[in-house]
Amino acid sequence: MLYSAEKQLVEAMPAMAARATNPALKQALEEHLRVTENQLRRIEQVRDLIGAEPESVTKYSGFLATVMGGTKCKGMEGLIEEGQKVMAENLEDEVMDAAIIGGSQKIEHFEIASYGTARTYAEQLGLTEAARLLQQTLDEEYRADELLTTLAVSTVNIQAELSS
Repeated sequence: MLYSAEKQLVEAMPAMAARATNPALKQALEEHLRVTENQLRRIEQVRDLIGAEPESVTKYSGFLATVMGGTKCKGMEGLIEEGQKVMAENLEDEVMDAAIIGGSQKIEHFEIASYGTARTYAEQLGLTEAARLLQQTLDEEYRADELLTTLAVSTVNIQAELSS
């Protein structure tokens, strides 16, 4: 699930960054795209640590299914689809930026829940290095969410309200 979610996000984020007009938001989205690409590599490290073959993860459940997820992550698919519908709307640029932040935070919260669960599974299974790598990604997701909140509260939402 996590691998599929991150892979889908890597494909969707360039459109989000392109649609954003606020320079700080655009920069944050572009930077998080690079972070997300590193997170994909980190998931591959976790897979290698536990000795799972990429082709075989569909037959597993529990921790392996959570991290590797051989099937498409429907949760991320839905969040991305929802965001695409919003970005297709004819909104003022400032309002669109606020909407992009809202959609991005839904994605961050989904990832925070998912990585928190996977990290806890790894800890309970005694997979210390896998848990450490998953915690690293979890920390990045929390920072991304905090940055989006700061952007929303300090400028983007205020500009959206003024433009309406």
